[in-house]
Formats: sequence, structure tokens, C-alpha cells
Amino acid sequence: MRDATLCYVVQDSRILLGMKKRGFGVGKWNGYGGKVNAQETIIQAALRELTEETTITTEQDHCEKVAEIDFHFADIPAEKNWDQRVHVFIVRKWNGEPAETEKMKPQWFHQQDLPLNQMWKDDPYWLPLIFEGKKIKATFTFKKEGEEIAHHTLASVERF
Repeated sequence: MRDATLCYVVQDSRILLGMKKRGFGVGKWNGYGGKVNAQETIIQAALRELTEETTITTEQDHCEKVAEIDFHFADIPAEKNWDQRVHVFIVRKWNGEPAETEKMKPQWFHQQDLPLNQMWKDDPYWLPLIFEGKKIKATFTFKKEGEEIAHHTLASVERF
């Protein structure tokens, strides 16, 4: 299982999401993140991906880890390497203005108006919880290339 990152930029009751323009998750609204490269820590990957996908920058001290989620794709051959452990962060302080990149198109949403029907099928289970201030560990097993949840577990944790 590979490590990946996901950052949600939050300002008051607004959440910055990106419309994925290519690659894994194309056509879905999501936070910002991706794979952890060799010789890179998880937080370094989170900071790099955030900048690559939004043009904004932030520091490690402004990234709060709020979730660790294991994703399994039962119908995808293991050699495709879709299974991943995603380290989720909330960012409340940053530099610059979000801008569209070749990977993502940013848009602000009010927390109560998230486009959950245009996001990953697991997001309604855990995303509202992290915006309420909870920290979680979860596992989701998908079938049909991520379009259907076969099984999931979700638990609150005190800290990471």
C-alpha cells in the first residue's frame, strides 16, 4: 500500500476544493494531494502537492493532520497500485491566491454546500466529521473502480 496525501484549505466556513482535470479521480471535486515521492516525507509531499495543484504555499506548522484513511480497490489488480493510505490535513493559513493549474481547477464551497454527489463515494462518511473538528481513522474498500463502497470502518481518534 502506498502513502498519499490530501489537504483541505479552510477559511471560516468555506472549503477550497479542486476539480480534478486529469489522472486518478478525474472529473471529481476533491482536496489537494497525491503520491509521496521517494526521499520525501509525508508532510513534504503534502506541501509540494498543495503548491503544485493550487499555487498557494504554506508551512508544516499550518498543516493539521486530521485523518488517516486506507483505501482498497477490490476489483483493481494489485500491480496497478491503487491501494493507498491517505494522510489528510487541514490548512487554515497560507500564502498566495489559489489559481487553476494543469491538474486542478479551484473553487470555494460553503461547508454546508459541498458537492458530495460529485466527489468520491466515501467523502460523505468522513469529510463532515473532520470539518466538525474530529480526527478519524477509516478504511474503505471499493468495487467497480471506486464507484461503489463494498465495506468501510470509521473510528474517532484523539490525536496523530
